Amino acid sequence: MFYKTKQSLDQLVQNGSTPGISYQIKTNQLEENNIMGLKSVFPEAQILPRTTENIYDIASLTKVIATTTRILQLIEQHRFQLEDPVQMYLPNFQHKNVTILHLLTHSSGLAQNIPNFQMNNPEDVMRYVYATPQVNPPGTEVTYADANFLLLGYLISKMEGNYEQAIQQHILTPLKMTQSSFHPTNKEQVIPTELDQTRGLIQGVVHDFKAWTAKSGTGHAGLFSTLTDLSKFRDALILQHGAPILSEQMLQLMQTNHTPGLNRSRGLGWDLRGESVLYHTGFTGTFMVLDLKHQASLIVLSNRVHPSRANPNFVDKRDSIVDTFLEEVSNIKEV
Repeated sequence: MFYKTKQSLDQLVQNGSTPGISYQIKTNQLEENNIMGLKSVFPEAQILPRTTENIYDIASLTKVIATTTRILQLIEQHRFQLEDPVQMYLPNFQHKNVTILHLLTHSSGLAQNIPNFQMNNPEDVMRYVYATPQVNPPGTEVTYADANFLLLGYLISKMEGNYEQAIQQHILTPLKMTQSSFHPTNKEQVIPTELDQTRGLIQGVVHDFKAWTAKSGTGHAGLFSTLTDLSKFRDALILQHGAPILSEQMLQLMQTNHTPGLNRSRGLGWDLRGESVLYHTGFTGTFMVLDLKHQASLIVLSNRVHPSRANPNFVDKRDSIVDTFLEEVSNIKEV
């Protein structure tokens, strides 16, 4: 079962697209965890421990596991609404016509980056976010930009005082995601990412430059997690209809296409890959596919940026692996 998907994932290691990989395929009939390849190639080759408790920097999966989930919880608590202007809560944000919904769907029109913007300390990161120009009218195009989720992280901090504590209290603790954190205590246990010219080998601290510079409280990246813990998040959405972190109504709203007619179909926080299929990726070599309708999932964790991010093979093959997985899911249901 899932032969083509597993073959494609295994080949990512065999052809050098990533040093090692940990992945889980899970349906109502099966759960298969595969761990293969190396933990690191620098400063020496180390075998990837054959356990589902390997800790990975999950990069932009932080956007959906943590930030999106907490924003939706706050909406359920009537702390704010999707259509509220961001400026209502973050007065330093300069674009009056951008709503919370625009941030969640990456349809704010904010630029993907500001070239050559110097960021040396946490204040610079916030200055960068508030200086990000709007290059399209909101609601006209989906353009993936970290600034959208940095702003959502600031919104959570504004409401609750501390972004990371809020995520711990309202998501990680209720789901018993005990291996997940923003600042791993045993850095040697963490799968290393890039060998950086300035920072050296990055291991146990966040890879993303803006999150590293800000030190904490960024909604776009920064969470570390394991297959075991991400499977608990998966089960909450697929098996428990959102409980204990989201209501069933909010889960339905999350998987609704909020960008109809635009260049990409976006739910709340997540990319949509067909009916009730949530999808998201992370720069370090992570991605998740949750097929809520068929109750099937694929979770992939890797360090494809180790020792260098100059490695397009993984990204080039990722979408076709997702397509293969969804095709095999639909074939199982037809048998």
